[in-house]
Amino acid sequence: MNDAGKPPSNSSEYPELQILAHAELEDVLAFSRARANKQDPFVEWSAPWRKESLEHYLKIGWSMARRDAQTGRLLGYILAQPFLFMRRQTQTVWIEHIEGETPAIVSELLDTIVRISREKHMQRVLMEYSGKPGDANDFGRGEVIRNRNGRMIEDDIVEFPTTKG
Repeated sequence: MNDAGKPPSNSSEYPELQILAHAELEDVLAFSRARANKQDPFVEWSAPWRKESLEHYLKIGWSMARRDAQTGRLLGYILAQPFLFMRRQTQTVWIEHIEGETPAIVSELLDTIVRISREKHMQRVLMEYSGKPGDANDFGRGEVIRNRNGRMIEDDIVEFPTTKG
């Protein structure tokens, strides 16, 4: 602490990764609106980040944000939720949406959710994925799919096993 009781200017004031809370709904909404297709006036109606979706996901406690450590500016986020009893698995985490300013941020968020799911003894993580690793729309997901042994279980769903065996 300096004389003014504030942390030194070279220390981070904001956690880089954090669980998203309902109080951050407007920040997440503004982030996605700024990045959305401005040519489509109805893009938000079916977007995974629309207000009703955020109200649901942000109260569950499995959605995370990546922020700039110095400014607190939102750099990316992931919406996820656990659910029970699907395909003979007791606990599964569904990733609804990942958005970030860079592929590295998207990879970090996805990898973090898969790692936390394993630590919490969830049996698998599922997410929609219609691209191919390396495609322009992949945006960092392919690296995590390869590193975490993700596999396609449907035409557009990738599974990350998080248990041994």
